[in-house]
Amino acid sequence: MALDHVTLYACENTLGLSLGLTQDVWAFASRLQQKVCGKPIQVELITRDGSSITSFSGLEVKADGALSDVEKTDLVILHAIWGDIEPALQHQQPLLNRLAQWHQAGVPIMAATTASFLLAEAGLLDGRICTTHWHKHEEFAQRYPNTDLRRDRYVTATGELYCSAGMNAAMEIIVHLLHRLSGEEVGKAVEKAFLMDFRRGESTDFISVSAQTYHQDAAILIVQQWLEIHYASALSLEILAEKANMSLRTFKRRFKDATGDTPLHYIQNLRVEQGREMLKHSNSSVSEIAWRVGYEDPGHFNRLFKREYGASPAQWRRSLQSTKVPEPAADVLL
Repeated sequence: MALDHVTLYACENTLGLSLGLTQDVWAFASRLQQKVCGKPIQVELITRDGSSITSFSGLEVKADGALSDVEKTDLVILHAIWGDIEPALQHQQPLLNRLAQWHQAGVPIMAATTASFLLAEAGLLDGRICTTHWHKHEEFAQRYPNTDLRRDRYVTATGELYCSAGMNAAMEIIVHLLHRLSGEEVGKAVEKAFLMDFRRGESTDFISVSAQTYHQDAAILIVQQWLEIHYASALSLEILAEKANMSLRTFKRRFKDATGDTPLHYIQNLRVEQGREMLKHSNSSVSEIAWRVGYEDPGHFNRLFKREYGASPAQWRRSLQSTKVPEPAADVLL
């Protein structure tokens, strides 16, 4: 297993922290993959037309190429935009078109914090769960009312579209994608070299977003963030307690105190919600979806789904399809 090409995209007012961190991480990952597989990762920093851009802090950033130069890529990373987002969005139509093409081709796309505006502007988040940095929640919700903005989430993953509410969460996604696309050895080494430092840090605005994440229990936040991506894995409370560096009894108590929910119910909700996303946006069978979200028994998934949404997965999908409004004809005047 080896990752061939990663596209890092930047535009005016890109946050230097976001861009610099990912460049360092991917340079390190490329060297690791070279040692493990004998093949480095080609990482290119791309701008709309190949020109240099100016970061939010005024740093000039040189590009490796333009959008038109990217023939094939395996992963796209969109970097956070800071300050006034409107000017950046106005000049990104070529990117929006390309994002739609990449998504259609199944290329994973990760948006670091406010870069979710770029995904939403391209229409890719319509009807999908998503998140963004807390200080842009209201602007995002008003601008993109057709999205399913989750203000209390720091990672969302749906249909190979990944959104993060902060740089800590973005790092979790990058490590996950490295495990998947480059291999376990590379993923684990990057996690140890970079992500551990984030996890040891105090809870900050980059981690604490809103609602249930305002609890400020950093150890539980780490587990919640990890579960957002690994909900379909074979899980046990013992594994989660170990990740939080707690005894099982302490972990269950602190998780409930922090979130108001038990770990088991929290995981079930993540899995059922992701199953609903798949029912909405894919043609996969209910049995296949149940397996993809972590349930070998489709009947168990059906029971949990019906308890949450009041209908079986098949019934819910049929009702969704029956309520879709057909597109108006081109000559209809509104």
